Parts: sequence; C-alpha cells; structure tokens
Amino acid sequence: MSLPLAALSVILGGHPVAGSVLLVLTLSRVWVLRHRLTFVVTILLLLVAGGYLFWTQQQVKLRRVSPQQPTNVALTIQFQPDALVFRGASYYFVAKNQTNGEPLTVHGWADSAATLARLKAIRRAQTWRIKGQQIGILPATNFNQFDAASYWAHRGVTKSIKIDQVTRQQNVPATLLTWFQNGWHLQRTRLIRYCDRLPGALRVYALGLLPGTRAAEAVQELQGMKQLGLLHLFSISGLHVALLLTAVEWLCVHLRIQREHWEWGLLLGLPGYFILAGGGSGVLRACLMRGLQLGGRKLRVKMSGLDAWAGALIVGLLLNPGLLFDLGSQLSYGLSLGLILLVRETTWWRQIGLTLLGLPSLLNGIFQWHLLTLLANMVLVPLFPVVMLPVTLVGVFSFTWLPGLSSSCAWLLGTMDVGLAKVAALPGNVTFGKPWWWVSWLWLGLSWWLFSRPPQQRQRWLIGLLASYGVVYGLIHFPIQGEVAYFDVGQGDSILLREPFNRRISLIDTGGRLALPQSRWVPATPPSYGAVQTTINYLRSLGIDHVDDLYLTHHDADHIGDLPAVLRELRVTRILVPVGMENEPGWQHLIRGSRYPVVVQAIKLGSRVPLVVRHPYEAAPAENGNSLALQGDFGGLNFLFMGDLDQAGEQKILGDDPQLRTDVLKLGHHGSKTASAPAFIAQLRPRLAVISAGRRNRYGHPHADTLATLRATHTPAVSTQTAGMIRYRYTGAHGVWQTKLKGERDS
Repeated sequence: MSLPLAALSVILGGHPVAGSVLLVLTLSRVWVLRHRLTFVVTILLLLVAGGYLFWTQQQVKLRRVSPQQPTNVALTIQFQPDALVFRGASYYFVAKNQTNGEPLTVHGWADSAATLARLKAIRRAQTWRIKGQQIGILPATNFNQFDAASYWAHRGVTKSIKIDQVTRQQNVPATLLTWFQNGWHLQRTRLIRYCDRLPGALRVYALGLLPGTRAAEAVQELQGMKQLGLLHLFSISGLHVALLLTAVEWLCVHLRIQREHWEWGLLLGLPGYFILAGGGSGVLRACLMRGLQLGGRKLRVKMSGLDAWAGALIVGLLLNPGLLFDLGSQLSYGLSLGLILLVRETTWWRQIGLTLLGLPSLLNGIFQWHLLTLLANMVLVPLFPVVMLPVTLVGVFSFTWLPGLSSSCAWLLGTMDVGLAKVAALPGNVTFGKPWWWVSWLWLGLSWWLFSRPPQQRQRWLIGLLASYGVVYGLIHFPIQGEVAYFDVGQGDSILLREPFNRRISLIDTGGRLALPQSRWVPATPPSYGAVQTTINYLRSLGIDHVDDLYLTHHDADHIGDLPAVLRELRVTRILVPVGMENEPGWQHLIRGSRYPVVVQAIKLGSRVPLVVRHPYEAAPAENGNSLALQGDFGGLNFLFMGDLDQAGEQKILGDDPQLRTDVLKLGHHGSKTASAPAFIAQLRPRLAVISAGRRNRYGHPHADTLATLRATHTPAVSTQTAGMIRYRYTGAHGVWQTKLKGERDS
C-alpha cells in the first residue's frame, strides 16, 4: 500500500511520467494479489492521502512570494531554542508566524558579543516581535544545483525573513499541551551547547550522531567519508538510532527490568527521542519503525520489519511530501529496505545489493563514486557499532569529568578521518556525472530484479548491469555537444567553455566574494566557497574533474576569490593571468592549497593560447584597467569576454582593430557605467549582451546608463540577476540558448 502512495508523491513532486509509471506498476502488483480488501484499502489510502497531499501543495503555492523583491514586514514569530544555528556572528532558525502558523526561515546578525552570548543562552521556547524584510526563497539558479526553494517548499516553507530589529522578546508560557515538547527541545538545546564545546573531530561526530545537527567543520572533517560513500553511517540514514535503541534494550534486559515495563517506556519515549535526535528523515524512519513494531507487539498484531518500513514510509510522506526527492531520505529508506529484503543473502551479495541500491541516488546527488566504496562499507559498517559510535559516546560522557579521555577519543576519531581521507585520495574516485532520471529509475528497478534471480544466474546479469553503467559513463563523458555557460555566482564572474567530446575544458574566473573584516569577538568559522555549489558542482554533474585552462581576468575577489576551492576540487593544468599579475604577491596564497601541480602563465595581446587575447597590451597591476579581454568562436557564434575592463581599455581595443565584431558580448564590469561605452557597443554590433551581476548588489549593477546604451543600439540583453545561469549548447554550427530561470530558445 505504501508504494502507490510513494508514486503519487513523485507525481505531485514534479515527475509525472516517472510517478505515473510507478503508480501503474505498484497498483498492478496489488491487483494481482487477488485480495479485494487490500486493493480497496489501497485505493482509499490513495484518495485520502492524495487529497491531503494535493491540498498541502496548493497551500504552499498560495503562500509563495517573489524571490526577487523584498518587502518590509512586522511579525510575531515563535520558535524552539534548539532551532537556533550559529555561524560566526550570524544565526538562522525555522520559526512559525504566530498569526497564521506559517513556517518561515529567519536569519539575523548579532551586533555584539553580548548579544551573541544572550542568544546562545536561550533555553526556553521564544516569542519574538520582529521587524525585517520578507522575500521568497530563491530556487536553484544554476543547472544541477541544489534547489533550496523546492527543499523548503516540501516542508511548507516559502518565505525567508531577514531580521532588522527585535522589538520584543519573551519566553512562551508553558501549558499542559506543550510541556512535553518544550521539555525535550530544552534537553536538545543543552545537548547541542554541550557537544559544541567538545574537542576536534569528537565535536563533529557528537553533533551529528546525538542531536542530529551539523558542525561548521563537518564538510572538511568528513570529506573522506563522503567520497567513499559512507555518509549513511551518520544520522542521514538513522542507522545510529537503531543501534542506540538496541543498546537501551540490552541494558534494560541485563538490569533485569521487566520486559513489559521497558517496552512501554521505550514506546512512550520514542517521540521525545525523535525530538532529541533532531527529527531528520532518517531519525523519523528509525523511530517509526521501532515504534510500530513495539506497538504491534502490545496490540498483539504481527508487525514484520517490512510492515514497519511501509508504515514509516506512509507517515514520512504525509509529513514531508518531498521525502523521496531528498538524498538523505533515499539512502535511509532505500538502504533500510535493502537490509530487510536481503537479510538471507550472503555477506558479499548483501553488500553488492546495498551498493547497487544506493548508487543511483549517490550519482544523482553528488555525481561521483569511489571504486573502494564496496570494500570500505564491508570494513567500516561492522566497525561503526563497536568502535565509532562507542568512542563518540565515551568521549561525550567523559568530557566533564575526564577531559583527557575525551581528548583521546577526539584524537582517535580525527586519526580515523585522516585515514579515510587518505584512502579516498587513492586512485579510484570516479567523477561519474549526473545520469538521466529515467536511467537512474531503470538501474534501481534492475537492481531489485537482479536479486529476484537465483544466485547461480546473478553473475551474468550483474555484468550486464555494470556494463550499462559503463555505457552511460561514456555518453556523459564524451558528449557531442559543446557549450558556453555563464554561471550565476552572484556579484562576480565565472564562465565555462567546453568543447564537444570534452576535448578542452576552459574556465574564465572562478567567482568569489569580498571577505569583510570581522570584529575580534566574532567566532572564527571555516572558509566557505560559493563555487562548490555552482561551478564545481556543475562540472561534476557533467562528469568533469579537471580544467585545462583557467583564465583569471584580474585580481579582484569577485573574480578569483573561489580559486582555492577550484584548485582543491579539480585538477587544473595551467592558470593564465594578465601580464604583470603573475608577480603580484597579493593572490599567490590562493594557489598554495592546490591538490595538483599547476603552471601560472602570463599572457597579453598576441599570446599563443586557445582564445584570442584582446587585452592587455603590457604589464601592469592586475586591476580593472588591465583586465583580460578574450575572444573565441563556439557553435557558429563569436564570443567576446570583457572581464572588468573599463572604457579606456575598450578604446584601445577599437584602436587596434577598428573592424572588430562579435555576436555575443559579456559586458565589462558587470554592466557598470565605467564600461560598455556607446561607441564600443555600436562598433561591435553584438546580437546579444550578457550581464553577470548579483541580485540587489550594493553597486547598482547593471547601471541605468549601460542599459540605456543597449536600448539605443537595439542590443538584447540577458542577466544572471533575472535569468540565473545562461548557457549556449551547440552541435556543429547550431546551438540553443538556455537559462535556468527562463527556459530556452534557438540561437
């Protein structure tokens, strides 16, 4: 009964074809059971639950507002103290509008150390009266990027509030209906603040496995675990929940507590533990499955593991209609189902089965897979309940009384992470790319079908299944199309030039943001780079793990600030900079963390590189006036990329080549009035102007004068501000323009 409902959620979630196919298959399966009551109940469940899911979807649509234009609001909001998440002096949380109960994401900034300390000291549910700016949550603005708007919409959230002022702050009065919930949220808040003080890697593990939250250092600390496909060991899958509950049961039995008592205690305590553990999809599944099994035992109703799994899926879908679109949920429900259905298999076949079941989700979510994943799972999954989890618990409980023991636990976990990172760095990490959705569904179905075959027949079919992965890998890595893609990196530049069959991969700038100086009281945070979610993420989705030529137009942070992330995540053959920049010490620190040797080459007009260099003419400081200007032909069109070059540089280019023309012009300096002189635009006569600028940027880009120049010369323009990522995909001399937020059109 649960699978037709899952199919319906897929249909409502935006995949009508895949969902309809799954719905027909699952209903057919129920029908051939020839059990009328089961079929009738399934149809009733579809009608009732489907009506509810459709109604909630419509409510979410009605609450949507523009993600482009903020409005001033004054609201009263309510939230739990454990919802507060801090990063430096900033904080965010999910709250409810007290007027209508609508969930909202809220973020603000502590203006002093005292304010930050007061926020971290909150232990009771809060009601705040705030003034601020309300705006819709922006959808993914780059292709294959994580879609925050969709993620939050599945949870009923469509608006984000930026706090300007908190005019009233008070504790929510406790009532008979709220004391249980508030009490568990209080305990979770204390647990988070306690774990936040733990040393090193222990802090990352404790926060992830106990209150189910993520430390700021988790991305770096767990990098090896992520590359080896072992994240399911964390709270993402709920595996630790089952282990902890099993440990509690073992303890109760050995303390000779009557089964009747501890089972009731466990059953009644599961809702509280669900809150304490963070309420993620993996935790929800694990708690629901254990609760259904305990409840069935109390009601003397036979409840198998598969029945419990199906019940947990139904409840999960009703609480989060987009459950099946989240990587964590896919791994949690998929791998737990695999453990149930493959329980009679040998260890080897069970690991193969779990790998095959999780692989389509991983390739769709992170686009890569390590050849050592199977071996790593076989080694570390058994170690998790006997080493990793116990060491974490010992480190947490000993921190107050035996800090030395806690530090030793942190060292042990950190050493393990370093070892995993070294293993992940071994040859075998395959940047596969993002397979087509229907291929992923087909792989999943074929993986289940494989295990319906007798063991003696599986090897042949397994080879065929793996061969299909090889075929898709080849199609992704050797595409007949090329492309020119302007990433939406906010207030900055980053452009991809990819030739057909991936013969040459070039990148112009990396994007980045200016790091503003922080007050001394602001807690330090690990550096974060937008390119990880934009440029690097997109390249990986195409199966690309390297860049042949990386052009840095000049030294401004909005053009090269994310260079460390690119050099850490991708293999860059050479960096090309305007002559003079190669000797500037101000940006040299950005290349020190490169994972691979990289060559820096200075270029100017006349340099022999794949693109035509139009500027600079001589060595000078790599400021806007000495920015690279590059030109090239792709897919029957000529492209000119102006970096941040100003009008004086434009005049030099025209003086050198009075007959210069181009089809597509990337405007200099984000459409600033210091570039794109009327004479320059009139001379080039571009068929399209591309503007790369941040939404609501403080510089006012693109400038009204520049837009007036484009109108006067009848030059159509498209901007990343409104269109998101802009790309031109071509085959031969013909191509198609696509924008992430505006569809596509022929060239």
